[in-house]
Amino acid sequence: MSARLTYHVALIAMTLLATPALAQTQKLITEDTVIKEIMVQSLISTRLISECDTIAPRKAQLKKQTAEMVAYIDETGYGSAQIILLRDESYLAQLAQAADDMLSARGVDPNNTKALCAFGTAEIADKTALGKLMKNR
Repeated sequence: MSARLTYHVALIAMTLLATPALAQTQKLITEDTVIKEIMVQSLISTRLISECDTIAPRKAQLKKQTAEMVAYIDETGYGSAQIILLRDESYLAQLAQAADDMLSARGVDPNNTKALCAFGTAEIADKTALGKLMKNR
């Protein structure tokens, strides 16, 4: 996992740890499909931004996504004991694999930088949820 990717995930986790929770839920945060989708999008966008010279972050959109995730976590009632699980190495490895699987399912070789950058550029042009997190340089 790259330093930028680790930093971005850690930033999200630290932001979430600062959020008070209303109540504990029975479902683990690491099993929450909404959280997983956001985290996978974050991982993919961070990877594209760090590996592609032609792609830059849309900081306002990334902050908005983080704020929406924090609000969702607050509304769902996940507490700090749950939130800390987002930094677990095995969970991060699962997310990285899910990101690679998503790319592969879309016909993109996750180990091919040229293909990744073309995918990122297409996502930006198509204004997908992922594409809205990035912009062309």
